[in-house]
Amino acid sequence: MRIKSVLLWTLAVALVVAAALWWFRPWSPHSPAAMNALFQPDRAAENFRNMDRIFPYREIEAPGTVHPLPRNEGSLPESFEHDGKTVSTEEFLARTRTTGLLVLHNGEIHTEQYWQGAGRDSQLTSWSVAKTFVAALVGIAHEQGHIHSLDDPVDAYIDDFAGTAWASVSIRDLLRMASAIEFSERYGARFSDIQMLFYRVFLLGSPVDAAVRDFTLAGEPGEEFFYISPNTQVLARVLREATGERLTEYLERELWHPLGMEGDAFWSVDSRGTEVAFCCLNARLRDYARFGQLYLQQGEWNGTQLLPENWVRESTRRPEPWLGPSSAFPERGYGYHLWVPKEADGEYFANGIWGQSIWVSEPHDVVIARTAADPRFIEHMGEMISFLRALSEGAGA
Repeated sequence: MRIKSVLLWTLAVALVVAAALWWFRPWSPHSPAAMNALFQPDRAAENFRNMDRIFPYREIEAPGTVHPLPRNEGSLPESFEHDGKTVSTEEFLARTRTTGLLVLHNGEIHTEQYWQGAGRDSQLTSWSVAKTFVAALVGIAHEQGHIHSLDDPVDAYIDDFAGTAWASVSIRDLLRMASAIEFSERYGARFSDIQMLFYRVFLLGSPVDAAVRDFTLAGEPGEEFFYISPNTQVLARVLREATGERLTEYLERELWHPLGMEGDAFWSVDSRGTEVAFCCLNARLRDYARFGQLYLQQGEWNGTQLLPENWVRESTRRPEPWLGPSSAFPERGYGYHLWVPKEADGEYFANGIWGQSIWVSEPHDVVIARTAADPRFIEHMGEMISFLRALSEGAGA
């Protein structure tokens, strides 16, 4: 009996040790413990500029020649108007835990400021701003003939998706977030589909493409806007199959080098090295701004048309009424992986959770790149749009 008790006690201790080793993984720079602490409010700002310590990644190398961003210093407005009230700019930036803010006017740096430990060389995470990079690459792949038509179904490019709910969904449906795939994108719900997707990929080691494969249809594709991150992951898989290249390789050659980005970047990957495409591109604030400037210039850069000629207009001025503001998103509508604010006048923006954004105002010739660690980013969405509009008007005056 005594031997049995000793064996049981030894087994229990071994299981505890094994669990602790799995959780903390002292042999690896990426552990479930670090991933689990990612969104802790007191650590988020630091985590968001050190994602290479939390997730495995693939690097994107900067080119040898950097596209210059001349400085033409301006200042931020002391306040702005929102919902009939005057809001202090300094108070707003502090309350929304802004980590970086860069304003370009006429392609020149009007304002560049950092907070909470971030700096010019910080590789700041983008969250769903990364989705817009994927969409841009889809446009390029279509223009190059790798993708024959945006109305092609997914299974024309991904053989193992034949027979799944994704099979008949078109590339255009994915771009418009209209796949009709049943999926819960609620970040505040611990066991929502998006949370479980992160757990499966980063804690359990499931390949990200397999993790998004087996969801079901909740309706007819192409008829209703319903924002879900797996749409972008499937787009990235289409890109990989169509071009024969990894997402980071294609991004580096088609955008990162031609745009003259000044810093290396990296994209978080799953256990097999596949980019988690619906989020997790990490780059300098200036390079996010350069990407926004490309959209402002309608895809033209140094005399070369990098994006298809009509891509920006097609992406931001959609005719579908169901892509306009709704009860779920009252302040904004949608395009091809870009948001369009209510009553837009040549304005659109990429947006990520916790306050990441790249804002473009065509009438004011302004691009604004912003990063933050704001857990109340949804509550602050309308106020953020008012703030970005005020910055655009001030810089473009």
